[in-house]
Amino acid sequence: MNTKLRLATFVASFMVVGPVMAAKPDKTAVPPVAAGQAQIVFLRHSIVGADIGTLIYETTSGQPKVLGIIPNNRKLVVSVPPGDHVFMIGNLPKCDFLQASVLPDKRYHVVVVSRWPDGFTLRPVRNTQAAQQGEYSYAHPDLPDLLKYTTLAGRAPESFVKSELKNAEAHYPAKWQQWQSKTAEQKAVLTLGAGDAES
Repeated sequence: MNTKLRLATFVASFMVVGPVMAAKPDKTAVPPVAAGQAQIVFLRHSIVGADIGTLIYETTSGQPKVLGIIPNNRKLVVSVPPGDHVFMIGNLPKCDFLQASVLPDKRYHVVVVSRWPDGFTLRPVRNTQAAQQGEYSYAHPDLPDLLKYTTLAGRAPESFVKSELKNAEAHYPAKWQQWQSKTAEQKAVLTLGAGDAES
């Protein structure tokens, strides 16, 4: 990983720590869902590629928009309007996409999965008792640790965001077209459904 990305990951991690305070807030706590919005909590807790930070984008409009940086052991909480969305993760040109259909006043969870050396992918947490192999559900034995050992992600340096966004805009069209060629079964694994909301 290049020095710029390592530095951005370090800075974002430091911003989460912040100054020492007499009463420390719970940095693992997820804020309430905003009224009329859907909340998506991206979770990352893995030993694979642990020193590599990555950005999460929304590409619903056909233009990448940075939502935030997610280093290891962090959770990125985003609010989006109800409806259909497309998200992208990765350090371009390596990336992957997640389709989502979300309802208002609901909370959803998505796990960031490191795939060395192929970068990152996103796996929705299913609101079912049993998920297929490689998928997550709210009954998955790893989910409690993902929630417990991840703290809220900080903000990435603006200069880093601008640099990475320019790179993403250059690679996005070809990568999205490539993703579209996946089979229906492959896309289903990479789709967060409205019914996958936290109960």
